Amino acid sequence: MRHGLRRLLGAGFLLLLAGCAALPPQEGAPFKAADGGFLLTGKLSVVYDGQGFFGNLRWRHGPDHDDMMLLTPLGQGVAQLVRDGGGVTLTTSERKTYRAPDAETLTEEVLGWRLPLAGLPYWVRGLPAPGSYERENGGLRQNGWLIEWERRAEGVPALTLMRRDNLEVKLAVDSWQGVAP
Repeated sequence: MRHGLRRLLGAGFLLLLAGCAALPPQEGAPFKAADGGFLLTGKLSVVYDGQGFFGNLRWRHGPDHDDMMLLTPLGQGVAQLVRDGGGVTLTTSERKTYRAPDAETLTEEVLGWRLPLAGLPYWVRGLPAPGSYERENGGLRQNGWLIEWERRAEGVPALTLMRRDNLEVKLAVDSWQGVAP
């Protein structure tokens, strides 16, 4: 099952990569969402060990929860990742559910690569996550990840690029709005 899901996600990520063309970085103030959280839609690509996944993303983030839906480029659900007080669950399109205490462990066990969900709500806004970090070439290095941004003219991150070892994750924002928890 894991290999079939990896292949499906891998094929989708390759398609997403085509839509995440690089833009020249732009300077500007980091975008800060409302304190209660945000609703983000965009495109996600993951390249791991030469295989990739590309798809659309709908992500509702709050201080105590995340609900992230991965979709094919045509809008068909591939997987849903939910974080709440009880941990993290990943439900596939085949209705199989996996559980773990954190998203990094869960995605590595099920998909073979680690989604950095703990830092992602900060990084997607162009900010470092709490904890130590180092500035590097207009981006930053934190928790083993190199994070870089391509920004729109008003400073809002349009693309967040995260690299670690043989893994590259790109998140291109289509729309973003602050929401109440």
